Amino acid sequence: MARQTLEERNAKQRERQQRLRDRHRAERRPDRDDVARTMLFWAITGYLKEDRPDRIDQLADAVTALLVDQGFDERASYEVFDDLVDRYVRDDRPFRSKPHLRD
Repeated sequence: MARQTLEERNAKQRERQQRLRDRHRAERRPDRDDVARTMLFWAITGYLKEDRPDRIDQLADAVTALLVDQGFDERASYEVFDDLVDRYVRDDRPFRSKPHLRD
């Protein structure tokens, strides 16, 4: 049996991934990013309600350290984190709508 070409393998992988995404959408299953976004929103807004900016700073330091370990720029990481905090302060529903989850 002949070995698959890279194009064939990639096409099959795309099909598998699409089937998986479709199944997860049908199951209304959140992905890793949905959980991470929601958890970060919960933590930041909770610290804001408790008037604990020190905890937000600690969270920023921890998240930024992990991002820097992955190779991201430290200053840019803090900027992105601060932008998220600003967004969460301004908007109590900062996430994109997911119309496919509505009945």
